[in-house]
Amino acid sequence: MDSSPTASTIELTLPSRSRETDSSKDDKLPGVTRAKIGRQGLERYYNDFKEYTTGDLKGKTSARCALCKEQVWHVKNSTSNYSRHLQRKHPAEFQLWSEDVAKGTKSGDRMQQTTLDISLSPTTHTAKYSLCHPRQIELTRMVFHDFVIGLDLPLSITEKTAFVRAMATVDPKFRVPSRRSIVSSYLPRAYDQISTKLKNVCTSALFVSLTFDAWTDRRMRAFYAVTIHYINGMGQLKAHLLAFNPLSGSHTSENLYIEYERVSTAFTIGNKIVRLITDNASNNLAAFGELVIPGFESYFVKEEDVEDIDDDVDEINLSMSEGNRPDDENVLNESERGEELLRLPCFIHTLQLVVKDGLKESNCSRSALAKVAQIAKLSHTSIPVAEKLQELKFSIPEAVITRWNSQFITITKVLDIPNALLNDLLAEQKKTELILSMKDLSVLREFTSIFTLFAEATTRTQTEQCLSISLVAPSVLAIYFDLENESKLSKHSSSLCHALILSLKQRFGGLLINLEIPVDDSIKRRSTFSLFSDDIFLISAFLDGQFRLRWILQSALSEETKIRLCDRIKLLVIQAAFRLEHSSVITQTVDDPPNELTAAIAGDDPSGVKESSGASVTPKRKSLFSYCETSSAAASKKMRADIIDEINEEMVLFLKDQRYESDLIFARKGHCPHLYRLAMRVLCVPATSAPAERVFSRSGLLMRPHRSRLTKDSLAKLTFVKCNIDLLS
Repeated sequence: MDSSPTASTIELTLPSRSRETDSSKDDKLPGVTRAKIGRQGLERYYNDFKEYTTGDLKGKTSARCALCKEQVWHVKNSTSNYSRHLQRKHPAEFQLWSEDVAKGTKSGDRMQQTTLDISLSPTTHTAKYSLCHPRQIELTRMVFHDFVIGLDLPLSITEKTAFVRAMATVDPKFRVPSRRSIVSSYLPRAYDQISTKLKNVCTSALFVSLTFDAWTDRRMRAFYAVTIHYINGMGQLKAHLLAFNPLSGSHTSENLYIEYERVSTAFTIGNKIVRLITDNASNNLAAFGELVIPGFESYFVKEEDVEDIDDDVDEINLSMSEGNRPDDENVLNESERGEELLRLPCFIHTLQLVVKDGLKESNCSRSALAKVAQIAKLSHTSIPVAEKLQELKFSIPEAVITRWNSQFITITKVLDIPNALLNDLLAEQKKTELILSMKDLSVLREFTSIFTLFAEATTRTQTEQCLSISLVAPSVLAIYFDLENESKLSKHSSSLCHALILSLKQRFGGLLINLEIPVDDSIKRRSTFSLFSDDIFLISAFLDGQFRLRWILQSALSEETKIRLCDRIKLLVIQAAFRLEHSSVITQTVDDPPNELTAAIAGDDPSGVKESSGASVTPKRKSLFSYCETSSAAASKKMRADIIDEINEEMVLFLKDQRYESDLIFARKGHCPHLYRLAMRVLCVPATSAPAERVFSRSGLLMRPHRSRLTKDSLAKLTFVKCNIDLLS
């Protein structure tokens, strides 16, 4: 093989002055090359080292055995074949060599594999740090944390000649870890350390919420992600990736539920979970993968594909028909089985479905939107147009097919450009058909006005490390009344407003009913209708310092409705705080009727007995020492009444506070202990499954096209460490 005429080689044998001598009997071997291989003395048995840099053998090395003259081949930067040849062909010499290694090497060094470049470099004889040396640990940590994890560089970067040379410049004594060492040692160690810290987090957290979602990488390998959310003792919202594991087999409800149970059991959080947030469908990509604003279809068409487009593209690609995506009645997430009381739908996914329903009725805006799409595309494909816009300090961002709000932002940026200036620019480029008329501008301004609150809600609820569950109810209420107002003012888009209002009632109907907004019984109820009737949306808004009751009092609801809603929300908060503080009230007994708590909160005398005429009186059950039980029950009732009074006092103080920070309740921890504990439980719930989707984005960066050899296990561990790197700092 080394005789290949196309191969260019580099002699790796060191000059005679750099060869070492050894006092062992192996010194007598003829023509022994003294260059080291792996710093373990293998050079005693090999000579004629070569590295092939061109041709078919590029990237390989070879050496000739001094004992049997056989040529041994290996890939560059690795040395294991040389010791393996000695073990197979010359067991006696291998035994002697192994004994020498055992005597001269510390046990911790055996896991370290040095590359061939380092072994044969001129600095071979520079004393290297031991693996436990502080400087060695510091630089190894830097390579792993900053280069491999932080910068998403390939694992093989540590075996690249340029990287080895650069690290030798940083510190010649540093031993660069090999790819094998990272995969087999450093990565599993970091994974285990993070897992241990996460278990400690789960143990100390009082309440947690989870998001759950599934994903496939470029090689169609399935994974699932579980993120955990909690509020620590300082009132800070924290989130971590709890699990990112390969998912085998079909994604049936049984398999997903088993994985969910496995994670919750492993971290012992089953009794601490407040809510589980999932998307609205197990195959949400089919539902949201191409949510395109009408008129923007051509924006996402490549130039070479134009001839293949049907003339009816406007009708075909407006949005997916009901037959092209899962039926709404059957899109409950697979992991919901057995957890119906815990599961909440993703607010953003549900809001996107409302947008999608409305876009079907935006025919009046299609022509103007199509012009905007072509203008945006022109700014990204025409150098003169791009340069002119840059000169005028304007920019039009690229729209993303999977994010409707990015297309919305593109429209607003086009409208920000003065119309006269934009039309002059289009005329210069001989694109007069794209000039926006006054009617086009009016239609576009109505369109952006209608969807402004949708876009803001989408952005706000997806912000990292902020309270989001409390934004849902105020956002839905504000969007509903804004649409009602827009439908009266719009000249061109009233049908769009009516379609959005209808979809809002179909998907958020449970929440709207709780807000005393009429929802017709004849309206088709989508799968999320009843899920949004959860009281957590009202309670969380009250506990958020920026809302409390202001979102009700400053809404367009009638004054009578405002009063009723405020009283009802206060009642819900007191009930939730009371049950959290005194959970025994959940278990009802004969002497503890279900309406006792409500009566106490309302100010009625729970001890008073009101009998309706004709009502049968059930005799009290006989009991020995009933006088003891009576006194105990009376004491218990007095204690519960005292707790309710304390909660009422806390609510009064909280409502009077003139500060409007979202985390105000945590700042008043000492004054409002009952509300603080309730906030710890309620406000840790995320409104969306965006945290899990962010995990998939980061994993996608790791699994780039040129890293397709990355195994499922390595990808899972790298993603897990990358998303939780703060736990290692």
